[in-house]
Amino acid sequence: MGPIEMNFSKTMTIAQNQSLSGAIDLDGFTAVGFICPAAIEATTVALYFFASAAIDGTYTAVQRNGIDVSLTFAVNDYALFEKPADLFGVRFLKIRASTAADVAVAQATAARVFTVIAYDL
Repeated sequence: MGPIEMNFSKTMTIAQNQSLSGAIDLDGFTAVGFICPAAIEATTVALYFFASAAIDGTYTAVQRNGIDVSLTFAVNDYALFEKPADLFGVRFLKIRASTAADVAVAQATAARVFTVIAYDL
């Protein structure tokens, strides 16, 4: 018997001309970091997070103390959450990509794929 998987990565795609990704199932894991693609049309990107109890359910913004949880980092970079507990317990997740000025990044030229890194915390 091999080692038990304690982490995984999944991709989240923001389709062309959209700013919100499709949903992923974190299946009991907690998202702790994201990798931003190089080809995004901005120099920095802020990710905002939306959670649901069902994959096809209604997604609401993840908030801490009434403020939307976000993660800002450079294009073609890897960023870790300072407080991974912000997404603890989230089963189904979507992301919205925005510029540093909170303008949604609608990918005009092609879909963009972000990678989420998750651990069993």
